[in-house]
Amino acid sequence: MLVVDADPQGNSTNGLSASLEEGQLTTFDLMNSTQTGRAAEAIVATEWDHVDLIPTDSQLANIESDGSNDLIFRLDIAFEGVDLSSYGLVLFDCPPSLGKILFSVLCAADGVVAVTEPTIDAVDGVVKLSETIELVRRRPNPSLAFDKIVVSRKRGTGEHSFREGELRSEFGDLVARTVIPDLAARQDAHSARTPIHKHKGGKSLRLQVAYDDLLQELRQEVSA
Repeated sequence: MLVVDADPQGNSTNGLSASLEEGQLTTFDLMNSTQTGRAAEAIVATEWDHVDLIPTDSQLANIESDGSNDLIFRLDIAFEGVDLSSYGLVLFDCPPSLGKILFSVLCAADGVVAVTEPTIDAVDGVVKLSETIELVRRRPNPSLAFDKIVVSRKRGTGEHSFREGELRSEFGDLVARTVIPDLAARQDAHSARTPIHKHKGGKSLRLQVAYDDLLQELRQEVSA
């Protein structure tokens, strides 16, 4: 799998514990250039098995103030001609805001899996994302698919159950059956920069089962 960190916060870059050398190309470099196929030069190995990364840094936030007319196409251009056949999946980790970075990713991607917490703003946020996806479909990327909505970090409260119900009422089968619970083991694994499957204990096991179930569901229902 190739992970493309398109979030200025860099959680994927930090969590995958990649060793970055001075001068390493980042997602910012790809979006700050019109060079074709440059993504191939930005790929680095990580300490996770079978996972490579295109890292990010805080400079990526500057893209939001870039007024270039061709900005939204640059990420797509960066991947043009790059041989990705060795990867079963290319995953873009995006910021939660509906800005230029996300729009650029949508122009380069084949499909979208939206991850949301079951809060009061969840339905409104996913509706806005859906509208953005439809906008991208009209011109830059007609084949872009809205594949799934994943409810994550759900706690066992009435409020979270109610908000999850709102999402399912609004979006139906687009919402994944599998729900990711809000457990401290997730943050423990991220802090340790290791896969949740390498951690022991009941709460870690619950997350392992949830992520495995989600992966299986996505494989069955999301077209490649």
